[in-house]
Amino acid sequence: MNFTVLIADDEAMPRTVLQNYIPWEELSVTSIYLATDGEEALEQARRFRPEIVISDIKMPHMNGLEMAAAVREFLPDCQFIFLSGYSDKEYLKGAIRVKAANYVEKPLNLEEVTAAVREITTQLRCQAKPTAEELFFQGGHFPDRPLNTGVFRDGEAILSQVEELIRCNKKEETLFVLKRLYEKSSRCQGTAPEELRHLYCRILFLFLHAAEIRNIRSVTGQTESLLYTVSRQETLRGLQEVLQQAAEEYFVSLQPSCPDIASQVENYLESHYRDCSLTVQNIARDLGFTNTYLCAAYKKSSGKTVNQRLTEIRLLHAEKLLVSTGRRLYEVANAVGYGDSKYFVKLFTREIGISPKEYQKRHAHEE
Repeated sequence: MNFTVLIADDEAMPRTVLQNYIPWEELSVTSIYLATDGEEALEQARRFRPEIVISDIKMPHMNGLEMAAAVREFLPDCQFIFLSGYSDKEYLKGAIRVKAANYVEKPLNLEEVTAAVREITTQLRCQAKPTAEELFFQGGHFPDRPLNTGVFRDGEAILSQVEELIRCNKKEETLFVLKRLYEKSSRCQGTAPEELRHLYCRILFLFLHAAEIRNIRSVTGQTESLLYTVSRQETLRGLQEVLQQAAEEYFVSLQPSCPDIASQVENYLESHYRDCSLTVQNIARDLGFTNTYLCAAYKKSSGKTVNQRLTEIRLLHAEKLLVSTGRRLYEVANAVGYGDSKYFVKLFTREIGISPKEYQKRHAHEE
């Protein structure tokens, strides 16, 4: 985020010193305008609409306080730093009335002025809302430099390339092209966000059309949701994530892999059920699937969710430990992946029908 500063002083020396010896670039100030009295400052403020005005209080024709009050009528958020060689209380009271950000006495201390400007720019940066373009390309974080003016012009070429790769079922090549699309378009910040949003939507249509031809219901069933999500994405990164996930689900779904996924999940759960931090997201990541596809494919094959099956496996092993060992309940809970023994007891009782202690007593003879 960059700022405009207006310097108003009827003396040439302060204007020159402030213009040339304050580290404006470091403060993200890119435009500086000068005025020799209050009336000229008011005219300059109307024309250039500065975020910050540094003004002498005592000036001919219109003093700094009068000028500030007039500027505030059309720039209510403009911030003022007043300069004065007069310590008169009335001037200080006036500065307070117009809600001045700071008051610096002459002779000028450049470090003091710099600190006052930095305080204002920091505050303005925190309060400011990003433009639609800044939000789209930067995710709402103001860049250190202005957005560049580059325009993305490879849309049609990439569209044709992706269409051919989908037709040839080339997963890795397609994902690579989509990655390059994001990298190149994110550097072309002069492109209208709506143009890139439209391009991403067209590429998504390629996957949806191919899925419809091949009757891939795990993808076609998300058509409305995917199109709605893409149309509402405020950031380029968000668009990329939606398209990337749709592409991965499409290529995974080309393979008759539901039974295979079920067996992979079963083996994974048996090997990792002791892990208290185990989540479906971990499982999907380690097995190389998206979370959405893994859950849908497993439930289609087994009729259960992954979490339901994980609970079954953990409780089966808990039953064995309760019968065959003398471990305490919290030790059994930890051994089967539950760090909270109270939750374990509650879950066991709900699923098995009796508490772990009761279960242990009933089956003690089986030990």
